[in-house]
Amino acid sequence: MSRFYVEKNDEGTRNLFEKRNYYNSQLSKTGYKNVVDFNFGERFFYGRVKRTFTPMVLGATVKKFKKAVAKEHGLGAVNFVVDAFNDMAQQFQRCATYGSIDPSDPFLTNIKIYRAYQNPNNLYKTHKEQYFGAIAEIFRIQDIKVRDFDDFIDKLMPVLQKTLRRNPLTKTGFIKSKRCPILCSGLALEIADIDPSVDQRKIDQFVNSKNWKFYLNACASYGFMVDKRMPWRIVADIGNSPTRSPMLDYAEKYGLTNPTAILSNYYIDAHWAYWHQFRTDMLNLYNRVKLRNFLELDDCEGKVVSRRVTPVTYTVRSFLKRYSENRFLKLYFNIRIFEEEINMTDNEKSLLVDDCIEIYQRADHNAALNAFERIINEPFDKRGSLSYIKKHVDALSDENE
Repeated sequence: MSRFYVEKNDEGTRNLFEKRNYYNSQLSKTGYKNVVDFNFGERFFYGRVKRTFTPMVLGATVKKFKKAVAKEHGLGAVNFVVDAFNDMAQQFQRCATYGSIDPSDPFLTNIKIYRAYQNPNNLYKTHKEQYFGAIAEIFRIQDIKVRDFDDFIDKLMPVLQKTLRRNPLTKTGFIKSKRCPILCSGLALEIADIDPSVDQRKIDQFVNSKNWKFYLNACASYGFMVDKRMPWRIVADIGNSPTRSPMLDYAEKYGLTNPTAILSNYYIDAHWAYWHQFRTDMLNLYNRVKLRNFLELDDCEGKVVSRRVTPVTYTVRSFLKRYSENRFLKLYFNIRIFEEEINMTDNEKSLLVDDCIEIYQRADHNAALNAFERIINEPFDKRGSLSYIKKHVDALSDENE
């Protein structure tokens, strides 16, 4: 067993804690500003939220890497990230040829892509199937029976209130969760296939490599940050503060002159892409939970009698006609409130939902969703943010007069 670094996860809680702290302290001593801890604070959301902290997904087409730099076919990323990595890989090859770096290093000589962009839609689909299955199992074990969709929602919400913080139901919440990796941003790449729990190998293969400093300098010069916890993961730096990232030079070739242009042209709000799916998702969950029929016991003049109940079956068309968009907005808002850690009283949460419904009635569902997500995703105390809703409502009222 290594004295200083984690080799396996069963070394005991105290050993793991102390060794991980020691690893972090050693990586912090590199002195390179582009070595970043993406598990710390707001950096955890990098590439998955906008500046307003609303979840976003990549809307641009992914550019594929050539076979020469990719371990597998089909690996890709945002176009300017691919261009920057290709140039950096060529720089490594030239330096290895001229003897400027150690040509025997398995990862930091002829750098290759092992993992790249992951489609969040596919990851969310898998997560949703597992989560919906778990909810259906809870209903089965607890013998919870439902008559129709209204009855289902009444019985579902107490279940969700206990589970949503760890297991988001909506795609919007999923994008911000630990279940959605930074690879979904299209800005991150991995150049090795090492177990991230083994700190000793990180030290042996990267930090102690003869090419380590060259690697850090090369990443900085091409606009890549290096993940402190996973030093083989590099992430495109699209910022311009305090200094302009070299990555923006590559983005400019595609007409993207600054971070705002990148975010507005290449990414879309997650709730825009998800809203209509949410409604059919809830119908699908209802169909997974409801029984074909069940017996219900009643007390009839002192006698217990049973009758067979057949839950309502909906088609997509009849379902959407029966339940208004207004109803689904309220449901979505309440589920998202459970998913987020919101420092509000119950009365303030209710006021937030009511105010956003008022925005919907004066404008449309996009305006209501935008206002709602803007508030609940703010990283500060939301109590002071309710004024934003009021201002939004007043502005819409003035426009309509």
